[in-house]
Amino acid sequence: MVDVSDKYVTGRTARAQTRVQLPRQIALSQVGDEIILKKGPVFQTAIIAGTMAAKKTSELIPFCHPLTIEGCKIRIRMDEDFLVTIECEVKTTGKTGVEMEALTGASVSALTIYDMVKAVSHEISIQETKLVMKTGGKRTVLDRPTYGLVLTGGKSERMKRDKALINYHGQPHALYLFQLLEKHGVRTYLSAQAGQWNGTALENLPILADLTSVSGATRGPIAGIVSAFEKHPEANWIVVACDLVHMDETVLQQLLSRYQSDSVVTCFTNDAEDFPEPLCAIYTPQAREIFAQALSQDIRCPVKVLKTLKPGRLNSARPPRGVDLSNINTPEQFQMVISSQSSSPRESVHV
Repeated sequence: MVDVSDKYVTGRTARAQTRVQLPRQIALSQVGDEIILKKGPVFQTAIIAGTMAAKKTSELIPFCHPLTIEGCKIRIRMDEDFLVTIECEVKTTGKTGVEMEALTGASVSALTIYDMVKAVSHEISIQETKLVMKTGGKRTVLDRPTYGLVLTGGKSERMKRDKALINYHGQPHALYLFQLLEKHGVRTYLSAQAGQWNGTALENLPILADLTSVSGATRGPIAGIVSAFEKHPEANWIVVACDLVHMDETVLQQLLSRYQSDSVVTCFTNDAEDFPEPLCAIYTPQAREIFAQALSQDIRCPVKVLKTLKPGRLNSARPPRGVDLSNINTPEQFQMVISSQSSSPRESVHV
């Protein structure tokens, strides 16, 4: 068994997926979204079995650490071709991850479906079983390549300073956000103009410049996001902005744990203004066309774009306790942050 005594205790989440191809004869036993057989409801039984198995993983797999399971949610859906998709998501707080618990839960759910349906036909195929998401450890894993984008903006006219260079956490804020994302194994870029940060503490960080064909004469968050998708169109992009001074590991963990691959965006609802917060979000490749179309219509506000998305495509919820999405845009707001800290933030000096 691996020694995990020197690891940090963090919130950890993992989601695994298994697919099961059922025979067409099963249509005769389908009742709504469930399959009812003599043994009982197939999917409900599979969910119970998978949940029990996830909790017993350390007894089934050699050298797995016993964990306290804080949450286990299993979702089962079947399409028109009788292909069943099982997703098992497990959560804990501890020193080691819950990948094996999620994989075990999904696998046993699939085996339970097989056992119950084999009375109808043995033409059943348990297909790929894979980990689709993991957060909370040294490396974040999502279901497709994932990159990070720090929106640095320019010099704030209202604040009379560059938000990216303000020191809230012992270093320029853009560098702090960059390192926060990179710590999760996410290759990260600063959204900025070429040469914008020369002579500053940010000059050696990788820059993803807005494409002229995208941004035109006007820059903004949407131009940065669309330019990111032009570089990696099939990837997820975790986007954070230097406006959010309270962005930290807790906020990022909560955001990652809410990720849904079939949504356009995963984000929080800004409590103060009651709108989906676009500057702390995970965008899937579906967002590329939506934002590109918005730019073509000269829509520069990402909030307006997100508000047009239907439920399901917009995966948004009010932030849990401990998540502060306060936007700092004015000298007054800046002074409030200063007064709330034990030491005043210092602005990095251009050299």
